[in-house]
Amino acid sequence: MVLLNDRARSGHGTDLMHYEVKLAIVRNSFEYQYHKSHGLEKLEADKSVDHIFIAYSPSYTDVEVWQVEGRKLIPSFNRWLPQLRKNYENPQKQRFRRSVTYNFVISQGICMLTIKNGKIIADE
Repeated sequence: MVLLNDRARSGHGTDLMHYEVKLAIVRNSFEYQYHKSHGLEKLEADKSVDHIFIAYSPSYTDVEVWQVEGRKLIPSFNRWLPQLRKNYENPQKQRFRRSVTYNFVISQGICMLTIKNGKIIADE
């Protein structure tokens, strides 16, 4: 990803070498999904990187890119861990989903980029 000067990670784990990336429509929550076969290692990997949240308008003309330090999400990940383990006690469960709210992202993150009506908005 050019904006972060980072590259994709192959296999399971975070999306990029140093970041996990999540997308959602503006003001919606960002979903984390953990699959049964690699959920525990994915959750641990998510603790070790920063997180990029991309919020976009339904028309894609407005975009916000936020960075949240991984350490600020560790309490959520630690809270999810026993829930994830319990979820997989049921052999029918293949996925575990949890969300981070848009309000958490904007209160804890740094806005890296804003696009309004298709134009980049400069920092003020």
